[in-house]
Amino acid sequence: MTDTQFEQLVRRLETYAQTHPTSYKLKVALVAALGYAYVLAVLGLALAVGAWLILSLKDGGSSHLSSIKLLFGLGVLAAIILRAFWVRLAPPAGYEVYREDAPRLFLLIDKLTTALGTPPFHHVLIVNDLNAAVAQRPRLGIFGWYRNYLLLGLPLMLAMTPAQFRAVLAHEFGHLGHSHGRFSGWIYRTRIIWSRLLEELRARDHWGSVFFTKFLDWYAPFFNAYSFVLARAQEYEADRQAARLVGPHAMKDALGSLQVIARLMDELYWPMLNRRTITNPAPPASHLDELITVLQRVTPHDSIQQWMHEAMQQTTGYADTHPALVDRLAALDHLPEKPNAPEPSADFPHLRDPHEATAANYYLDAHATATREALDRSWAESVADEWQQKHEEMAAARARCQALSDKSATVGLSIDELWEYACQMEALESDRAALPLLQQLLMKAPNHAAANLAVGRLLLAQDDQAGLQYLEKALA
Repeated sequence: MTDTQFEQLVRRLETYAQTHPTSYKLKVALVAALGYAYVLAVLGLALAVGAWLILSLKDGGSSHLSSIKLLFGLGVLAAIILRAFWVRLAPPAGYEVYREDAPRLFLLIDKLTTALGTPPFHHVLIVNDLNAAVAQRPRLGIFGWYRNYLLLGLPLMLAMTPAQFRAVLAHEFGHLGHSHGRFSGWIYRTRIIWSRLLEELRARDHWGSVFFTKFLDWYAPFFNAYSFVLARAQEYEADRQAARLVGPHAMKDALGSLQVIARLMDELYWPMLNRRTITNPAPPASHLDELITVLQRVTPHDSIQQWMHEAMQQTTGYADTHPALVDRLAALDHLPEKPNAPEPSADFPHLRDPHEATAANYYLDAHATATREALDRSWAESVADEWQQKHEEMAAARARCQALSDKSATVGLSIDELWEYACQMEALESDRAALPLLQQLLMKAPNHAAANLAVGRLLLAQDDQAGLQYLEKALA
């Protein structure tokens, strides 16, 4: 199924779900059941033929050897089916915390579990992501018996206030709560299981997997399209359930803050960290301390407003079940505020003041430092080889830039050399270091498409609208 076909099918199903909600759910259930039916049909056929062969052996004859060979092959096939669909998916990785380590965190988990009817979590893991998520690992493959994991991103906890973190966590709990209903919860889990199962089977180098990878290559996108509308509705429902607990203004503030924090990391933190590969052959001992340093700086109000404006311009598409920010905020506008709720902040979103407590310090308390140190160690170990390789590439690029600089001062550079020099300087130094070289290149070769594109991109990044004419020339 192509992206266009997928989008067209989802659009039709959105319309159908609005006019015939009960029939739509029935169709989703039938499509979901089709996956299970295929597994059971193949397994049942293998077992039935095997049983027939066993009975036929009682009649004697000259076909004993061929029947035994076929019976053995069917037994292997049945074993492969069971092995494939009782596949033991790897558990999520992270630093596990326990009730005695973080009593405030587990008190919050208990409250949300009770309020939203969420099943209990077997493991609570702190991870290195700007995210919070719930994960269910089936111990019986597609047939369930789930072990539940709660994944809490420490960067998220370091960036958010306790109230914002509560709102994000309440949304995630809402996905497994009774508000979704048993049917919606089953479809939600089935979507995840088929997706992960397809990845697992593709990674296997076993001839028996072909019985399912071909089917799943067709079935998984088809089921994904049919359940897409329901999955998106679940995102809105999870927002509503979270807003019921923390208030719609608090939920909106958390959603807006998450957008700004992600942009802050993309614009400031990750570029700063990547630049350290130029001079340091090993990753820093504590990348999270560096993140804290970035978060403690006061972000200019103009930057926040610009990032929010850009986020609000994004529209809801079909590459992700999560709606765009503008639609999620609009849906929350219709909900009543909690009684005695505090007045919303004049600033939207309200970024955590450097003097305010972080969610990490509040909920992990004395265990926050140990958690951060453990994640720092695991991160440094995981990126050490890649970091060393990047450092060597940067060293070679620096030497090449020096050679091009020396040549530029004497005999001059060709068009290709100027382009190489500009690209290397952008990677090593900054956009502003590359821009004069690109403009020099365009003086010699005005129709250089890639250089026009690069100049347009760099000028627009500086809010210089003159970049538009370079983009138009690149297109031409």
